[in-house]
Amino acid sequence: MEKSPKHRLADRVLWALGRASQQSHRLVRQHMTTAGIRTLHYHVLASLADDGEGAQATLADRIGLDRSDLVTLLDELEEQKFLARRVDPADRRRKIVAITPAGQRQLEVMDRLIYAAEADLLKPLTAAEQKTLLSLLSRLAPDS
Repeated sequence: MEKSPKHRLADRVLWALGRASQQSHRLVRQHMTTAGIRTLHYHVLASLADDGEGAQATLADRIGLDRSDLVTLLDELEEQKFLARRVDPADRRRKIVAITPAGQRQLEVMDRLIYAAEADLLKPLTAAEQKTLLSLLSRLAPDS
């Protein structure tokens, strides 16, 4: 069997970062799916835990989701008791969304799944190489 040629950008950092990013997303999806968890649920719960409660529209903007798509996710998470919605007393047309203690526990489970996916991704690297990679990536994206 003939070996396929390398991609024209295979020696470029942006290409390698993109491929590594694709692999990391695939591994996270794989770990989450195996556990019966939707990855989009993680984004909602993590935003509520990290940035605090907020209006549904604000939450949609924070995580970059269409507002109508977010409602479906919120319905699912509320049904599982991972979040609670209440009417905003300042504007009764708005709903405020907050993570619940059960949602916080679920988020911790999800975090562990992400850590496992990261461990799978980084298996080829030594501990020192992993530390160097994180340091270099942090310098490229200082806001993260």
